Amino acid sequence: MKKTLLSILILSLAFFTFGCRGTPEPAPVVVADPTMPPWINDMPPADVLWGIGVADNVQMNMRMTMADSRARQDIARQLNTVAQGMVTDYAREAGGITNAAVTQFQEMVSRQVTEATLQGVVRDEQWMAPDGRTLWMRVRVSRSDATRAAADEIARAVDSDEAAFAQWRAMDALNRLDDQLSRNPQSPIPVRN
Repeated sequence: MKKTLLSILILSLAFFTFGCRGTPEPAPVVVADPTMPPWINDMPPADVLWGIGVADNVQMNMRMTMADSRARQDIARQLNTVAQGMVTDYAREAGGITNAAVTQFQEMVSRQVTEATLQGVVRDEQWMAPDGRTLWMRVRVSRSDATRAAADEIARAVDSDEAAFAQWRAMDALNRLDDQLSRNPQSPIPVRN
């Protein structure tokens, strides 16, 4: 009797433990937007950068040029972006306790400037939207090519900065020499013992 009760208790506990788990929830289904390319949510491989550009110009050659240019700009933003921002928040209150006048002003200005020399960028994918006018383009560049291009750009900047600084120092030294010579008398003064 004890063995039967113990067996029923163990089986009940086993059914309770495994039965409460239930079935796992299915992963959410992502519904594709028919106006966007099927690859839009894909992630690039670890050693690649992707840039995506979109254009809907009337002429096909202009559309391809603009989509390609915008995709390259997307890569350039990923590599080198200087972001500037300014926030102005102004408040002024005048008047008495019962009739106060309040003036408030908020302003936010931002600008992003991108400049990068891109080498090794190639078109990877292009897709025409169902409207027959919107072209999506994806370009890719390997991270090693992007890193090499950035290192070359930095080296050129350092070289040109060093050369410019050396030239400035030389001109500064000549200017100081001219200044000193202009302060000295023109004819030499003999030395007497």
